Amino acid sequence: MALKRPPKPDFMDEEEWKQLADSREGLQALRQAKDARPDALNEHARRYLETDGSEGTDITQGGPTCLVWHIGAKSGKERVTPLNYMQDGEKVYVVGSLAGVDLHPNWVHNLEANPDTQVQIHEKRWRVGARLLQGDERAELWPRLTAHFPLWGHFQKYQEREFKVFELSPID
Repeated sequence: MALKRPPKPDFMDEEEWKQLADSREGLQALRQAKDARPDALNEHARRYLETDGSEGTDITQGGPTCLVWHIGAKSGKERVTPLNYMQDGEKVYVVGSLAGVDLHPNWVHNLEANPDTQVQIHEKRWRVGARLLQGDERAELWPRLTAHFPLWGHFQKYQEREFKVFELSPID
């Protein structure tokens, strides 16, 4: 199935959009091939860990980036994925947009299966419980999420699947 390319959002320049749109096509191909570990994500996570999120590794696609650890739902192996996020006090919110690709990201399935996980923002890493937000709770938070990181709203507008939203709350 060919990935439909949404129009360029007004808040991005042509070069940024081309780079993002090209990466969407690569992500779609990887997801259809069931390859959950594209090298670009591994490299980004490695650099983030080495620099504690400095040297530009804490910003991707114009938004803040954290690392989320998760256990593979099928493999049982530990994974780490750089994700855009919104923080509200001690809670961190992540959205399974996968740049508007037709399939949910693998980390979504992993958090659903194994919600006890970890998040890292810069040098701070802590245990969290992942909780899927649905219905009114998701709808109430969605405008804040898209104001914080407009690409989530842009891609959702052109995608039939509803992006899953997780609240990551500290575990004592």
